[in-house]
Amino acid sequence: MKRIERRRYQEEALEWALRHDGAVICMPTGTGKTVIAGLWIKRILDRGGRKVLVLEPTRILVEQTSRVFRDMGIPAKPLHGSLSRGLRKEARKARVVVATPEIIVSEGLEEEPDALVVDECHHTTGQDPYRIVVERIRPRRRLGLSAFIPPSRRGLIERSIGVIRCWSWEDEEIRRYMPPLVAEVYEAPLNQEESSLYKTLEKMWIMSSGRERMMLGNSLRWYVRDGAEALRETYRSSRNIREILEPLGEQLFSPGVRPAHKLEHLIRVLSDHEGFNKAYVFVDRVVIARLIRDRLGRDSTLLIGRRHGSIAARLEEVRSSEKRVVISTSVGEEGIDLPEADLLVVWSQVASPLRFIQRMGRLLRPGQTGQKYLVFIATPDTIDMDSLVDGLATVERLGVATPVSREVLEELIMMSSRRRVLEALEDRPMTLEELAEATGGDTARTRQALRSLLEAGMAIYIYTDRGRLYTARHGLERLYQEYREYLSPSHELEAYINYEGASQGITGRYDRGWSRLRRALQRHGVLRNIHGYVKILRGGVLHLARYRYSYPVSEAEVLDVIIDNIYSADKWFRR
Repeated sequence: MKRIERRRYQEEALEWALRHDGAVICMPTGTGKTVIAGLWIKRILDRGGRKVLVLEPTRILVEQTSRVFRDMGIPAKPLHGSLSRGLRKEARKARVVVATPEIIVSEGLEEEPDALVVDECHHTTGQDPYRIVVERIRPRRRLGLSAFIPPSRRGLIERSIGVIRCWSWEDEEIRRYMPPLVAEVYEAPLNQEESSLYKTLEKMWIMSSGRERMMLGNSLRWYVRDGAEALRETYRSSRNIREILEPLGEQLFSPGVRPAHKLEHLIRVLSDHEGFNKAYVFVDRVVIARLIRDRLGRDSTLLIGRRHGSIAARLEEVRSSEKRVVISTSVGEEGIDLPEADLLVVWSQVASPLRFIQRMGRLLRPGQTGQKYLVFIATPDTIDMDSLVDGLATVERLGVATPVSREVLEELIMMSSRRRVLEALEDRPMTLEELAEATGGDTARTRQALRSLLEAGMAIYIYTDRGRLYTARHGLERLYQEYREYLSPSHELEAYINYEGASQGITGRYDRGWSRLRRALQRHGVLRNIHGYVKILRGGVLHLARYRYSYPVSEAEVLDVIIDNIYSADKWFRR
């Protein structure tokens, strides 16, 4: 159990909430509302509570909150639709269930909770699954959490959950804990018919080659990154695309395939951040930008390329205080002088680090005050989520800090198509070629997926006489059981080892290398780009074995695998 820091205002909020059967804590993002909820749950359980239900709007937050609660010693289990039936059944039996409202609406719980926590409680309006669950489950003890309570929803939230109290970001103690930029990910899943079309397109793409493969790859990207209307527009205007997609024409234009599957989620983003002054929505396709503008109405304006009209005239509208939402294509990422914004929504994900940084720069300007929000709307289980993961990882690799933690990045990877690769590695260690065959993808795509998993520290590899052998980070025990010959160090072998940022390398036998690297890990916390060099005399010929481990190492167990692999080279190298 980790030691969780308890701040004065958290204690104050906890005691205030416990004095009410129903209470809503409104506090800025980054101030530790999840910790307050965990302390509240502990008190409820200590006082005889049998079961607590915690509602979170997305799978990412379900997993993240469950992890925080477990670190606090709370027996919490995550429950959402991406888990297997067995894991969902097990989770419903837990004393503390952290779930999406959708799974509670569709599957329910085995017993009614006697306490309810509603995170992001501003969602409890209209026909939202949040509202349905809150109306259906009415325990005596209720706690709501939110960073912002829209005035239009205040009365409804008070009736559904309880009395509201807000802590302002202007409070000096609170302000020092607040990050200047908060990142959020809103999931925009495909419906059943849209998902069927995506799988068919993806299968065609995997089976194709050459120019056809390139066009199918673009079609996939337009479909899940921008929306079906973007692909439909290209289908109408491009004979080459139309010829390739002709068998799917009826399905593509089906009423069940929405023109822009992210649109309702954008509406929710703007509603959840109702108090913003100026928002930019970055979209790649003009046809989608116009569709969004038609839906949002007079409160919004377009900022698109010169061939669609005068940039100067559009900038006048952008600078108008009446136009709170600016829907922009890539022209808004460039060096145009735009008004300060406090909300930036990325509709079309990009893996380009330059474009990623340019977009972030629209929020983080010198001299700006107040908290800013960077929101990504991504399509889970598709290449759209892959692009988000790649963009975040690439920018981080370039040394630009992003407001997305390693834990959140791991959850995003598990919502991307990269999950298939990780699940295969959890089954058994594989070479790149074996992994590509097992997952039904080509070698280039599998290599790209592996790169994301390695950068996130979710996969590792060792060197063998077949090349690199990959495994999931949690598969180290199996690696030692089945591939022991590559992890049986020779204590007399000499090696030279260094790592990124080291003032000098480590030279010597196993015991010296192991102890020096262990101390380096304790000192730095993370070791990157570990290189090993071993001289091996075989058949009268001196060989130099070189190894490079490009993944970050933050755990002693992973470091031991690398050291054992380097010092085992004389047993198998070029045998």
